[in-house]
Amino acid sequence: MAAAATDNTTMFFVVDPDREVAPQQSAFIWQYLWELRDLTPIGALLPAVVTSACPLLPDETADATLVASLTQVPGGTAWASLEIDLVRYARCDGELRQDLLEAALRACVEEGERRHDETRWADPGQIADSNNNRRLSVFVRGWGDIVAMRSGDPGRLETLEAIESLCDSILDVLTDASRSLAKGIGYCPALDLAGARVVHHGHEMNARWRRAVLDNGLRHRNLLTLSPWDMFPRGRPADFNYMNLLPVVRKAHSISMRRDVDISCWDARDFRAFHQRVSAILRGMSETPLVARQV
Repeated sequence: MAAAATDNTTMFFVVDPDREVAPQQSAFIWQYLWELRDLTPIGALLPAVVTSACPLLPDETADATLVASLTQVPGGTAWASLEIDLVRYARCDGELRQDLLEAALRACVEEGERRHDETRWADPGQIADSNNNRRLSVFVRGWGDIVAMRSGDPGRLETLEAIESLCDSILDVLTDASRSLAKGIGYCPALDLAGARVVHHGHEMNARWRRAVLDNGLRHRNLLTLSPWDMFPRGRPADFNYMNLLPVVRKAHSISMRRDVDISCWDARDFRAFHQRVSAILRGMSETPLVARQV
């Protein structure tokens, strides 16, 4: 149910709420994790995958962590991490200044590309990964804050639909910015590596692949990072009703477990229920992209 992993000075417990263990042992583990929740060198993670912004590239197992943001990533990969807080672009009523937000999102993509060019990666594997995948972690935060500022009811389907629509629009901007860079300086080189395997399947398949790259190719393999904890408003005790917003995290390419919300009003059972809900959502993120199946 739980396995310990270390990353320099940080210890993470990878918890699988769906793994069957004896009830008494399960209760002990969750009580233990609950008591350790605010010890900063320790974090609780869930089994996760990293999906691709480009539907031609496969999912990857997230078996490592970017410590600063607690973003779960494949081991040995190279990421340019950036952060957008929606509250900075919101009016008092929670309505967003769309022009400013879009400009900030596009600037993140351009800045992430620059960081890949300028960062001196220490590990040869990271150098290769940076060159091939151009991974971005644009960590968009403040979802629960926006709902609270709008006086929205997190228990209503309309509220979830509005937040999902906002996330879709953010994804559209990030994707368009990456596609624009791809047309100017080249697609994600990982697409060439994947295409090399298609060549051996004949002329027709090769032609299909080229058309798919033209229609779906991006500069960056990954773009959007979300944290399930950000579905709760900050600066107040975590209200369980905001768990109804958790399905939004399905739209992320990578998941962070960074928490800036007060859960002192919870107990170990609430803590477990949250992780079980998130785990169920993450399991649904690993479906093969439609475009890849069609190719």
